[in-house]
Amino acid sequence: MNKRIAEVIPLMNTIPPEKYGGIELIAQELSLGFAKKGYKIGVFCAKGSKLKEVNINLIESSPYPTIQDLSKNRKFEINEFLKVLSNQSDFDFFHFHFEPIVLNCEVDSIEFNFLNFINKPVLITFHNTTHIGKHINFYKKHKNLWQYNYVFISENQKEPLKFFPNSSVIYNGVDIKRFVFKNKQGDYLLFLGRITDFKGILEAIQIAKLANKKLVIAAKVDPTDEDFYNRKVKPLIDGVKIVYVGEVDFNQKIEYLKNALCLLFPIKWDEPFGLTLIEAMACGTPVVAFDRGSVNEIVEDRVTGFVVTNVDQAAEAIGKIGQIDRARCRERVEKHFSLERMLNAYEQLYKKLLALLLHQQGIHFSYSPLKS
Repeated sequence: MNKRIAEVIPLMNTIPPEKYGGIELIAQELSLGFAKKGYKIGVFCAKGSKLKEVNINLIESSPYPTIQDLSKNRKFEINEFLKVLSNQSDFDFFHFHFEPIVLNCEVDSIEFNFLNFINKPVLITFHNTTHIGKHINFYKKHKNLWQYNYVFISENQKEPLKFFPNSSVIYNGVDIKRFVFKNKQGDYLLFLGRITDFKGILEAIQIAKLANKKLVIAAKVDPTDEDFYNRKVKPLIDGVKIVYVGEVDFNQKIEYLKNALCLLFPIKWDEPFGLTLIEAMACGTPVVAFDRGSVNEIVEDRVTGFVVTNVDQAAEAIGKIGQIDRARCRERVEKHFSLERMLNAYEQLYKKLLALLLHQQGIHFSYSPLKS
């Protein structure tokens, strides 16, 4: 049987993203990884996406990455979901990188969910925070959504929705061969990702000043955060001790990561995973992070960095960063957050869904259950 999988991805960025993009990077690795395993992959994505692999077919669902015009994002999401419905016969199951509430719509006061119209097995990965009260209440109320298979990317992310009966935790993974390990520590602190208040950029600047260390900020500013950046962040950038280098591509990211003293991750929200944490550790760079979200699942306190609760503790931890063995940082990623581990875990779920499809068709197919 041909194993035909649809990966349905948000349209904010291309796949792979030109620079910043966590969901897109994971979707890219899954699509390429399973295409190389012989699966036929259809990727519903924004125009401009490029995945060069013989078993991958791109199905463009928006004329551009919608980060360029967020007012049109919902319009093109609906278009993407309609394309999924019209292409059902081409796939054996669908893997959504949207949470189910996004697929919920209301037309003429009639509420419906696009998932209700899919007659193939469905797998759904939650990538964003689940600690939103109105979303939790929505999922408790809409028990028809409990039938699907769910993946959460950390235990902390799963906790508010643990009432879903068919759910697993699969940590994000990176291709560690692409991350250059450096055993010698650098002399600057690094803030990497996106400049927005809840990511803790102001706290990172405070920490750097308290520790009397140079801070390099390698991050993008989304249109929705431009006012915050101009009012709160830009006045603090002096180009000497607080340096902003803008958004960086993959190769630039590796250079900044491997040469840093440590990565600062002073988040103020329940981060579901934090891909930059494992990217830093893959380069041997320790992390100083606030104890929110999934941080304590990823960073081993006093082994691969320091898990702290405030700015003062973070500044104090920087003075101890030389105690961290950079090789242990790399080893943690190899053991717990590798691309191979992620692909293997997802493949067990893919096989389970294929077995379900074949069972519906009266054909026997065996698979190994996912091991916790």
